[in-house]
Amino acid sequence: MADRLGQVANLAPMNRRRIFTLLLMLAAPSALAQTATLACFAPAPDAPAKIAACSRMINGPSLPAATRALALFARAEALAASGDNASALADFDAALVLAPGDAAAHLARGKLKDATGNAAEAEADFSAALAEDPALAEAYSARGALRLKRGATEGGISDLAEARRLNPTDAEGQKLLAAARLKAGRTADAVASYTAALALNPREASAFRGRATAHARARNYPAAVADFSAALDLNPGDLAALEGRGMAALQGGAFAAAITDFSALAALRPGDDGPIFFRANAKLQSGDASGAGEDFSGFLKNHPDDTEALMGRGLARQSGGDTIGAEADFSSFLARAPEAAQPRARRGYVRVMRGDYAGAVSDLAMAMALPGAPPELALWRFIAETRGGRKADAALAEAAKEIATREWPAPVMDYYLGKVSGDAVLAAAAQDPTERVGRLCEAYFYLGQAALILDDIPEAIKLFRAALATGMTRYTEYAGARAELARLAPQPVDAKPR
Repeated sequence: MADRLGQVANLAPMNRRRIFTLLLMLAAPSALAQTATLACFAPAPDAPAKIAACSRMINGPSLPAATRALALFARAEALAASGDNASALADFDAALVLAPGDAAAHLARGKLKDATGNAAEAEADFSAALAEDPALAEAYSARGALRLKRGATEGGISDLAEARRLNPTDAEGQKLLAAARLKAGRTADAVASYTAALALNPREASAFRGRATAHARARNYPAAVADFSAALDLNPGDLAALEGRGMAALQGGAFAAAITDFSALAALRPGDDGPIFFRANAKLQSGDASGAGEDFSGFLKNHPDDTEALMGRGLARQSGGDTIGAEADFSSFLARAPEAAQPRARRGYVRVMRGDYAGAVSDLAMAMALPGAPPELALWRFIAETRGGRKADAALAEAAKEIATREWPAPVMDYYLGKVSGDAVLAAAAQDPTERVGRLCEAYFYLGQAALILDDIPEAIKLFRAALATGMTRYTEYAGARAELARLAPQPVDAKPR
């Protein structure tokens, strides 16, 4: 008994009161009383036996109020474990009438009320438990989780953070806090919480997946891929992690890895067309126009009205040189969404490539009138109007005024307006090392169009070949240069940028 009493000194006040009461009961002279007490308060898995023993105590004569409260509390837990929630709540209520300051009873009743859908009273119980024992981490966790469910995000996160402060070794609590921070958009805090959880349990696959998601939202795609891979190493069957890794690879520009993951996911989910759609996007961005077109077509068989897939296949067909098919896809998109700016502009570009300058002018003028129109539209419209025999300086000059900083493609506009030379355009395109190759592809295409307008066919051919030599297959200007060469010089000839 002395050893037991010595251990009690380190417990919280609420627990000390309860254990002192239990120890006094166990020291009672009656063997029958000790037997009933042991059966009632022992952590036995046999709920019916525990309920019966506690009932004998509760119904016994001259039971002190504090002891009755403990017995009611113990029976309530056993009743809840057996599924009799109504009787359990009745016992919790009776126990708390006798011992209103029992934090553990408030916590237990709050959990049961939460489980049975009485959120408001559950939160009140958790708060009452914390009023009695402000260091009760479990009550902060329970109230925090409940507040998150009720939409009180800030209060929920605050409670969970306090629970983790009080009990920093609780890995599950760290994950709960991390998930709440992630849902609230606090990606840096979520990463920190998942990292803390992984420090406690380095083999927790779900924590790796959660941190990977936070990294992806912060656009740290290499870190996201690494964490998704770690989650898959621990749980190879985690298809959510496989999908997440594919998306992170796609968004981070690792197209080959994304294609591999989406191919694996498609094999594992034969009834799900989503992986096919995302694989098509990865193929398109990697330059595999043919493969992208096949995947988009496969997706569209089951989803014929999906405008994003129509747009993707149109881009793939444009990139692959199928301007007729591309125009058909963009037209199908516009039949469903006539005010959509991107397919309107894209169809205008394709119509320029096909030589339908009147149709191109109509599309490009409409696209330019929509909010957020890119300045390139004015260049393509100038090409379409000029090659169609119309005067085009006015619209281009107006568009040029909008580029106040004179950034790219302002030099091309200035060239078309007769203000700078072609060499000045190429020099401007080469200024930014990160954009140099793409801008040179554009510059060669636009200069080639100017050569065509001036009826200098050899110069136009040379410039269009220079655009192709940049290898920027994803650029619309690359597709435009190839379309022009298909008419002017069908035989493939190697060319180097001048």
